[in-house]
Amino acid sequence: MERTKAQFPRLLELDRQIRAGKYPNCMNFATEYEVSQKTIQRDIDFLRDQMNAPIEYDSEKKGFYYKDKSWFLPALSLSEGDLFVLLVASKALEAYRGTPVAKELERVFTKITDLLPAKITMKPELVFSRFSFTSPPSKPVDEKVWTCVVRGLLHQQYVKMKYRAFEAKEEREQLLAPYHIANLQGEWYVLGSSDTHPGIRQFALARMKSAALCEKRFEFPGDFDPAKLVSRTFSRFVGTESYAIRLLFDKEMAPWVSERIWHPNQKTATRKNGGIELTFHAAGLFEVYRWILAWGSHVKVLEPLELKNMVADEIKRMGKVYGRGSVQTT
Repeated sequence: MERTKAQFPRLLELDRQIRAGKYPNCMNFATEYEVSQKTIQRDIDFLRDQMNAPIEYDSEKKGFYYKDKSWFLPALSLSEGDLFVLLVASKALEAYRGTPVAKELERVFTKITDLLPAKITMKPELVFSRFSFTSPPSKPVDEKVWTCVVRGLLHQQYVKMKYRAFEAKEEREQLLAPYHIANLQGEWYVLGSSDTHPGIRQFALARMKSAALCEKRFEFPGDFDPAKLVSRTFSRFVGTESYAIRLLFDKEMAPWVSERIWHPNQKTATRKNGGIELTFHAAGLFEVYRWILAWGSHVKVLEPLELKNMVADEIKRMGKVYGRGSVQTT
């Protein structure tokens, strides 16, 4: 059964209504599109048989729905420029080789290339040999854990996991409600709540030793905003508290500071003496504090006072270690 041009817009609208939970049926959808019910039934058959759509009929709601909500209609048309971007993106995935997400993306990439029009030609080796990408390698994540957590997130089901907290020596069994998955500086994290931590917490996928999907379902908090939470991270820490950071870099470091984006919400201002002031909001102070120490005497903390004291205390401790005459060689 071939898909016709007239059928294509119907399939898109049918998919949209099913995904929106409107439970369309052959009768009402045929009336809307002014076609016969047999035509819509052929559309349903096409989705099920040709597109492998997990489409089912709900007798109570008298309409169709997707048994697996993670399925999407494979409809696309790419130009040579689109293909170029796609090839470059696939090259960028090299940084995640060996992780479950890379395996899944590779599968999706293969599916997309199978759908490409035959008339588009481009030698992938030309793209792969002329572009390079580097990023921090991520810690290995168990494939079964990854799959279970992703399914729990998509279907809003609790996940029973064995998890080792950062400072803990052993794993502890917890019931996790996964709200969002984020890659932060190369590491994969889940934002969610558990029976031991009811508030929004951050869990490292690499520290999950096992995971099993539960029948029990959860609801997303009405005020949960993952974009807002992630935007406040300076490196990998996601927190609900926000600190206003103000730093002053000297003239020597000003060119280095001004040529990079250190934080999405940063602002810079050049001083008369050639120095540069950098301001941004961060969820936590520890990662910022460690980063500031790397700049040595070329940076001064203006705000907040808590961060200024953290740096000053560390300098005192370092002075005891590296004070004159205290350095010994072995």
